[in-house]
Amino acid sequence: MLRFIPTASAAVFAVLISSAPGFALAGEHVYSYEAASSAARVLAPTGLSFVFEKHLLGGVRVQRIIQTGERGSADVRPGSEADLGGGGLRAALGGQPSGDLYEIEPNGDGRAFVQAICPGSDRAWLVIGPVQRFRDLKLQAVGRSASGPARHCADLAFVFHSEWSLPPDRLPPAPRFPIGAPP
Repeated sequence: MLRFIPTASAAVFAVLISSAPGFALAGEHVYSYEAASSAARVLAPTGLSFVFEKHLLGGVRVQRIIQTGERGSADVRPGSEADLGGGGLRAALGGQPSGDLYEIEPNGDGRAFVQAICPGSDRAWLVIGPVQRFRDLKLQAVGRSASGPARHCADLAFVFHSEWSLPPDRLPPAPRFPIGAPP
């Protein structure tokens, strides 16, 4: 005789749902923000757009940052405080960070973005505050050169502007300032 076992059935259902690509995420989104602080206006006068995954169980994961109205973009990945060296974020920022840590990847326009946001750094990270619809966004930039500890580079403030639909081809824009390419 077959008996229904609620706990086992729930576990099997959870595994099936979490492993199915369409069910793992509530979807990918793009939010655009206008520069609000003077540092943000210098870095991105046309604003920034953030491509991110929104998870069914809450939370987001930023994937790419695009200069709104321009071709520049940089991929980001979740960062590790261990890469920042002694003291981590608290030492670099002088206090408790408020957001998630992402490292700017060097591909595409990433290296140019690192130099723009944190001159003299080989690597850079962003502490990105909560990415939420209709909410302003704060970023803190931290950079590190091969010969020194992580340091605070900039505080950036942005005002929510809009939400965008992703294009069907989903290809990233071509690098605007490829490193090592002839002029």
